[in-house]
Amino acid sequence: MRCKHCNARLAAHDIWCVECGKQSQVVKNDLSAMKSLAETYKSLRSSFSSVIPGTAFALILGLIPVLVLVVLFSTIISLESRTAVEMLRNLAIKSVAFSVFVPFILIAFTAICKHSDYRLSFRDMIDSLRSYPKYLWFTIISALFYLFIYLICFGLPNFGSLPILRLVWLVLVNYWVAIVLPAVVLIEQFNWSPWFAIQKSYKHFHDLRWNIFLLALVLTTANLIALGLFFLLLIPLVFALSLSLFAIRDYVRRLVDFELLDYRR
Repeated sequence: MRCKHCNARLAAHDIWCVECGKQSQVVKNDLSAMKSLAETYKSLRSSFSSVIPGTAFALILGLIPVLVLVVLFSTIISLESRTAVEMLRNLAIKSVAFSVFVPFILIAFTAICKHSDYRLSFRDMIDSLRSYPKYLWFTIISALFYLFIYLICFGLPNFGSLPILRLVWLVLVNYWVAIVLPAVVLIEQFNWSPWFAIQKSYKHFHDLRWNIFLLALVLTTANLIALGLFFLLLIPLVFALSLSLFAIRDYVRRLVDFELLDYRR
């Protein structure tokens, strides 16, 4: 393989040209998130019936309760934040509430990372409940990060922050998603702790951060569209959620197979 900019000879797994320093074509070709997503979609579509029971489990115990909490905290449950203590208490309540249910979705990775095909049974999800504590810790780490950046970017009552930090908050939220998304697969692939997996993702996947975020953005959009059809038909949401799980697994495995965990820029 040669660099398209300076024609220097590159190794098969070189992401950056050793001569001119520009990015090689492997990021857009071999490591394309959209190409990986298309392949996952094609494979999952042909065996969708085998993932319905396990995905429905994650949907009922995980995603639906999370959506209910979003509605409750947005409309019915009013948490006053007139003082710093009240604000910290309310943020802690929301963080704990969401952290309780999110692991019921993430434990699916315990099951699907054991094999390379596309199946997720109800029994798989029951057996994966033993992974609930580590994914609870994983979600708590994310909740603490969001709590920290919220306080930095929005400030406390009577002690506001600069308006420009609202934009910084939005950037940090999305950046964190791109960091932790591969970590859920690394936890199972290498039997790492949540914190160690997050560190590895941050250190080794930085050159593919935009690809990872793009995958997260597309999957989130697909789930939102499926959610809009939820009251008409449950199947679109089940398919969107299962596609998200397997697409993340397949793409992170592609990054690992490309030896990015050993890559040094």
